[in-house]
Amino acid sequence: MNTEETKREKFDRGEIVATHTGNIAWVWIFPILAAMVAGWLFWKQSESLGPKIEITFEDAPGIQAGKTQLLYRGVKSGIVEAVELDKDLNHVVVKVQLEAFAAELASKNTDFWIERPVISITELNGLESIIQGNSIQARTQGGPPQSQFTGLAKPPLLPLEKGAFTIRLQSQTIPLINRGAPVYNRGIKVGVVREKVLDEKGRPTLDLYIEKEFRSAVRTNSRFWPIEATALQFGQQGLKLDIAGIDALIQGGISFDHYGEPGAEAASNSVFEFSANEFDARTCGKTFTVMFQEGRGLIAGVTKVCYLGQPVGLIDTVEAVPASHSVKTTMRLYPEYDALVDSATRLSLVCPRISLDGVTGLDTLITGVYIDMQPGVGGEPATELLGRTVSDREWQTIQDERNGMLLTLYAEKLPTIDKGAPVLHRGLTAGSVLKKSLDDKGRSILHIVIKPEFRHLISVNSRFWRIPATSIKVGPGVLQVELESVEALVQGGVEFESFGTLIKSEAPVSEFQLFDDKKTAQAESTPIRIRFDNGRGLVAGRSELRYLGVPVGIVEEVETKDQHIWVVARLNSGYEFLRTQDAVYSVVRPNISLQGITGLETLVSGVYIECSPGSSKKMATSFVGKTTFDSEEITPTGLSVKLKAEGSPINPGAAIYYRGISVGRITEKSLSQDGRDVVLTAVINRKYSHLIHENTKFWDASGLKATLGFLKFRIQTGSVIVPDGQICFATPDNAAMGPAARDGDTFPLYPEPQADWAKWNPSIPTNE
Repeated sequence: MNTEETKREKFDRGEIVATHTGNIAWVWIFPILAAMVAGWLFWKQSESLGPKIEITFEDAPGIQAGKTQLLYRGVKSGIVEAVELDKDLNHVVVKVQLEAFAAELASKNTDFWIERPVISITELNGLESIIQGNSIQARTQGGPPQSQFTGLAKPPLLPLEKGAFTIRLQSQTIPLINRGAPVYNRGIKVGVVREKVLDEKGRPTLDLYIEKEFRSAVRTNSRFWPIEATALQFGQQGLKLDIAGIDALIQGGISFDHYGEPGAEAASNSVFEFSANEFDARTCGKTFTVMFQEGRGLIAGVTKVCYLGQPVGLIDTVEAVPASHSVKTTMRLYPEYDALVDSATRLSLVCPRISLDGVTGLDTLITGVYIDMQPGVGGEPATELLGRTVSDREWQTIQDERNGMLLTLYAEKLPTIDKGAPVLHRGLTAGSVLKKSLDDKGRSILHIVIKPEFRHLISVNSRFWRIPATSIKVGPGVLQVELESVEALVQGGVEFESFGTLIKSEAPVSEFQLFDDKKTAQAESTPIRIRFDNGRGLVAGRSELRYLGVPVGIVEEVETKDQHIWVVARLNSGYEFLRTQDAVYSVVRPNISLQGITGLETLVSGVYIECSPGSSKKMATSFVGKTTFDSEEITPTGLSVKLKAEGSPINPGAAIYYRGISVGRITEKSLSQDGRDVVLTAVINRKYSHLIHENTKFWDASGLKATLGFLKFRIQTGSVIVPDGQICFATPDNAAMGPAARDGDTFPLYPEPQADWAKWNPSIPTNE
């Protein structure tokens, strides 16, 4: 049996038969291919990997193994494989697998730092980390291979090219300006802030990098200042808010320029002073020393020096000097204004003052205290000056006192007029008040000075009067309240004028009367005296004399003598013809009665004296005046009786009524012999005299009586509606009236009627 037959028999019995053909089985092809691919991939991966490095950080927030990337110039250059603590637990060791193309990062001069998002009021960067997570950044300058590194706590400074132009700024304090902040020259970005550190003396320092093409903009006299992110301005035009930009708001910024003639180009690494603001930077002129008697409101670096109302300098330092009881300051000006300062320059401290000494510097409530500079004429060069703290008006008063005309004004009593108050002529400031005093006669004296350019206006007929702080004008359809000025309200003032022809005298006149107002001052004629039986409503210094309705004089005095009223008055210039012997002077008051309505204009203007010229050519100084009721005829043959009361507002001229009909008048008002009662003389017209009997009752009917429910009240209107008052009477029925009254009989005057008097209705036959 051959071999093939033996194998077939064994196979048929189910036995395993080994065969060998000498060729590879197909089943091994796929495992071999898989192994070859895996080997090729391993080789490719090994070829793409670079060296492994270790980086030690103080902390490593957000760094995760297998996730956090190492970036170089924004390109993934490695991956974090592990994050561990060192054996002392003080630092974090980060193991990084570099890519093969980044093998150069494993060199000695490579810096590593963690990039994390920073959002604050001073800095904004790394925002991409919010989405991508924190990363490790790298920057290299080559060097020998190295595998262990110490990471930086913050990003390193930008590398400087060879020959880069840098400068340094120093100051006692530096505001919120951080690394990366822009640097501008006249609005153009020319560089950035590289670093903000403290120098060896502890002063804040800013290192700036200026691009090459702009290095010529930096001069030896360049001035640097921070860009204000926000600026709030308040003035006459309102409130204004300026915002420089979001970058300036977050990072800050720096601007620079030169003032005056440009200096030479600055060298690299030059050091400059960093000013607090643009105004401080611009005041780079000469330094001057100024001494003040006081330093109220002066603030170093804030108080400005102004010329013609515009800022031109700054107070640099303020220092009290106890030895001389003064304040020493230094000031710097804009370079172009240095030439204005010499020994004759006047420097004045301007601050708000509202007091009896004046109202000045109110603009400083908005602008702040400042130094007003007025250049002198013909002064010598100087660096030390004397400042003054008095107001401009006080300073002018001093100058006027030296060169002006000194006068004295006298008055029985001086109003509120104080030192420095203005003396005006037709609205122009012609002088000022120097002081107040008392003379040897006990009179109040006001010492004033008139400026040289106004002294020719002073003559013997000059009149001075007090300026009213406020005045009220009332007329038909007019109610006007005028405020002369804040100065007049606080300090007072004087005004003068020469009414009529300017009269010069050979001898200079230096003493004048001070009148209360212009009306009184203008009435310059010889005084006249007018007698009235009733002077009610006449007020000295207020009541006017009028001719044809036009004011022509003023009442100066009102006095009582011999049971009469005597008025002393003056007429204005040009109205001497009203002083003729037969001139008529009548008191005009408001009067409303059954006979008519007169004098209602006095409700607005006040009681006045109407003047009527006579035909005589003789002049007089004393007159007998009339009242408005004098024109109303009273029968001389009427019944005359007396009315007695403890007191009464009734005055001569008051009408007497019977059942609404005027039947008589009050002709006289006096006191009883014992002085305890007021006695009124009543004259009843003859045709009505039969109405008066022994039991007739008289009462004061000047008031209005009203009833409201259980309330009863009386309104006195005699002073307005019926200025002299009015009287009513009633007589009882025939059986009770008594005999007819006779001349001289006396009756009581009741304040108001009783209820039953109104029911009386007698039948009284007439005397005719």
